[in-house]
Amino acid sequence: MPAPTFLIIGATGTQGSSVVSALLQNAGASPIQILAVTRNPSSTKAKSLAASDPRVKLLNGDPSSPEALFQSAAMQVDGVFCVTVHGPPGAEEKQAQSLVDASLAHGVQHFVFTSADRGGDVLSETNPTPVAHIASKHRIEAYIQQKTAGTALRWTFLRPVTFMDNLTPDFPGKGFAAMWRQVGSKPIQLVAARDIGYFGAVALLRPEKYAGRKIGIAGDELNFEQACSVFRETMGVEMPTTFCAVGSVLKMAMKDIGAMFTWFETAGYGVNIAAARRENPNLQDFATWLKESSGFRDMRKN
Repeated sequence: MPAPTFLIIGATGTQGSSVVSALLQNAGASPIQILAVTRNPSSTKAKSLAASDPRVKLLNGDPSSPEALFQSAAMQVDGVFCVTVHGPPGAEEKQAQSLVDASLAHGVQHFVFTSADRGGDVLSETNPTPVAHIASKHRIEAYIQQKTAGTALRWTFLRPVTFMDNLTPDFPGKGFAAMWRQVGSKPIQLVAARDIGYFGAVALLRPEKYAGRKIGIAGDELNFEQACSVFRETMGVEMPTTFCAVGSVLKMAMKDIGAMFTWFETAGYGVNIAAARRENPNLQDFATWLKESSGFRDMRKN
């Protein structure tokens, strides 16, 4: 029986690279084949990925042209991990829909789509939300279910929340913190990209367990002041941020992100974190992410 082959969209991006790493870790010595899709195989990230394990093969191509990807692969693809990239209205849907159609045409058995939580398991079924990039994922889920009904292609939907990885030591990270502050006392749910990678990998490796499931993923729930306290206790310094006015400017400039933070103020995510942690006991909370996965230095060690 040939080794299972997995096509990973966005393999050099935040989520895709996390899936590749988790696949290698969770597969152990199993003879899997990973086709890591990248637009630029000569980039530092792509070269590092290719050098990480002989089971990883770079596949040069554009996710918006999936037929060409399958032709380039020149082998049977068993599972696909799909992450869509923000773009003009309809762009994310076009990316995912064309990849689903190509997967059906090429006999793919399992399609893992990284979507977004929309208020918990129940609300996520009927609530697109007023946030454009989240609403598009609601429509993609519906398309996948409709197109694969009665076919051999199974699916898994991952529904993560806001990434802890958005908090970085540079200006974009400080801007994220400023927008978080404006949400006020209401907590928001957060997830480490590493943990999305874990769920993507185990879904691909064990489709018999994960097919047909919709999995909310979050590792912590904190308001801004609580996050500042955790940061201070964990890193020994104050959490970097910038003026609230900068947050307001960013929300106006990036209307979709602004709509998301406004949604946080009145509604927001509703992942059952305890249930997610039962699935993955190593799910990172904010403090663990700071210590193990973030780009911040623990100043207490100086």
